[in-house]
Amino acid sequence: MPLVVLTVAVIVLIATYLTWLASRLDRLAVRVTDARTGLTAQLALRVAAAGELVRQCELAELGEAVARARAAHAALAADGPLDNDAEAVENNLSRALRSAQVAATADRAPDALHAVDVAAARVALARQLHNDAVRDVRALRSRRVVRILRLSGRRPLPAYFEIDDALPVRSGGDGKIDGDADEHKPDGGTLNGDMTGLAP
Repeated sequence: MPLVVLTVAVIVLIATYLTWLASRLDRLAVRVTDARTGLTAQLALRVAAAGELVRQCELAELGEAVARARAAHAALAADGPLDNDAEAVENNLSRALRSAQVAATADRAPDALHAVDVAAARVALARQLHNDAVRDVRALRSRRVVRILRLSGRRPLPAYFEIDDALPVRSGGDGKIDGDADEHKPDGGTLNGDMTGLAP
């Protein structure tokens, strides 16, 4: 009888552990989906802010980058992949936003430039949150028991989104951006002390 009880207890413990693993995989998958939604929303807001700067200051180079990003975002809105093509488009926009041409708009359109910089800071934060979620999923799915029992089902392995999202250096040459964007912390801090700006 004690052996039967012990066997049943072990089976229950194993079943409980596997159920917990499957449940955690589901929660992490939802977290990745939410993080992707937040990231794509922030990318779209950055493009919108950059487009307004283009409208006010007639910046040809930035305008081209904005047009390409808008076209790419149409695919992202339809659940297109955050792949190398999407990364290339966003990298092109990031470089355009750090150009001397854009920096020179500080006197002509300070509010529009500030909006661009804040949007860029929020993109950097949203990307970090997305990649953190992807990292956690990949770490859990790398466990032997998860792989052997295929607890993740047929869900594809999520990929990191790697882009150049370094913030532009503005006035003072100290690498900081005036106003809200000063609060951006690449190590996981928040912008303005909350995450409201990351809602889709």
